[in-house]
Amino acid sequence: MSQSLQYLLIVDDNAGVCRLLFELFSDEGYIVETARSGAEALRIIRARIPSLILLDVKMPGMSGLETMDKIKEIVPDTPVVMMTAYTELDTVMAAREEGKIRYYLSKPFELDEMRLLVKKILSDRERKQKLSG
Repeated sequence: MSQSLQYLLIVDDNAGVCRLLFELFSDEGYIVETARSGAEALRIIRARIPSLILLDVKMPGMSGLETMDKIKEIVPDTPVVMMTAYTELDTVMAAREEGKIRYYLSKPFELDEMRLLVKKILSDRERKQKLSG
């Protein structure tokens, strides 16, 4: 599947992070949408299922972990990359050990690292879909 057909959802209450990742992945040929809260992300996901979700851990209102639990109820097979500041790393690691989180990146992240992780996750997902379909 070409990147132009891949739809990414970026969920972060920080407008600067949303803008940066929007530009990064738009320039790479992805279709990108942003949400500034968990509730907004859930509304978007119900309307259009993303290929991959980049989700901040710490957000006002519904946290990233709470949002992820709700996302998995709606789209259980959609990969989610948690983005976390160093101060939230213990929470993320505990959730990972429980099997709730598979992918995460610590902020500040390297853009190349983010780009490569997204590309790898999506290519792995496409390969699995071809094998099962």
